[in-house]
Amino acid sequence: WISNWYEISYVEGGLNPVGWANAIPRYWLCLFWAIQSITSIGYGNITPVTTVEYGFANFLMLMCGVFWAYIIGNLVEVVQSMGSMTKEYVTRMNEANQMMHDFTVKELPESVAGSVYTKSSKRVRRFITNQRDVQRGNKNRLDSNACTLSDAYPTLSILSPELQRVCAIHLTYSLLETIPYLSSKYLSPEEQADIAMQCVTLEFSASEKFVAHPDLGRGVLIFRRGFAVVSRNVATEYFTWHSDLTDLPIDVNEVLVEDDYFKEHQLVFHFVGFTKVFFVPRSAIMSVLEKNERAWKECARWRYFMAGLVLYSLRDSRKAFEDFHDCL
Repeated sequence: WISNWYEISYVEGGLNPVGWANAIPRYWLCLFWAIQSITSIGYGNITPVTTVEYGFANFLMLMCGVFWAYIIGNLVEVVQSMGSMTKEYVTRMNEANQMMHDFTVKELPESVAGSVYTKSSKRVRRFITNQRDVQRGNKNRLDSNACTLSDAYPTLSILSPELQRVCAIHLTYSLLETIPYLSSKYLSPEEQADIAMQCVTLEFSASEKFVAHPDLGRGVLIFRRGFAVVSRNVATEYFTWHSDLTDLPIDVNEVLVEDDYFKEHQLVFHFVGFTKVFFVPRSAIMSVLEKNERAWKECARWRYFMAGLVLYSLRDSRKAFEDFHDCL
């Protein structure tokens, strides 16, 4: 091969691979041919001439080969991640279709389904699709509804208690600071971390309403995506609607009031579009306030008092409205 190259491509004054004294030039020439072949760069008409040129050409081809492999690898990773998310979405949709196929009743009466004008099957499909669209904005897999920090970030479960505390605060600090009696002004980092680990992320589809979690009960909602309209849990002819902003805590005061205290006047959330909220359970709030006397005395008890007055006044206004209605 070398003798054939020498007869065809040798240039006077250039690299000479022939002879025992020219071992290094011969090595550069062989390496040049090997890199061209392995990287599939090919054998062009323009070739190096001197030993230095061959050495530089070898270095340049190797660097280009590395960069090209890096680019191809990243492209494959992107395609593979998109494929895995699509596959999971299709799996979930197939499971949902099977579930809806097994519905014993296709149409529920309004007294059961609520005042929702969209079929349940369509709402389920739209919810799963919205979940996929939201998750496309980050690199996480499709998350399930009602997930805790440990569910959303499995790494937390393998960390030491101290690192768990630090990471939990990192993830929720800005959210907890919006709730006055749970802020760092009153709670220690350990207490904030304990509450953070009990919080969950909830997702709702359009037209759903929420009063309390079936397992965790009432709590503070901090909207992370979407929004809702808030009303009082009273008769349909006496709704009072309010609009709330994203990233602001809702029901901060009234969540402190006991569950049975004027329950008919407590807040109801009606979600508009796909909504994702950060939910702080009342049980976690009351647990830390029972231990932290300062947070209760300097902040929480005054908010408890204000919430009680609001609910009590609503009872009186409701009674006055009913009396006026009866007079008419």
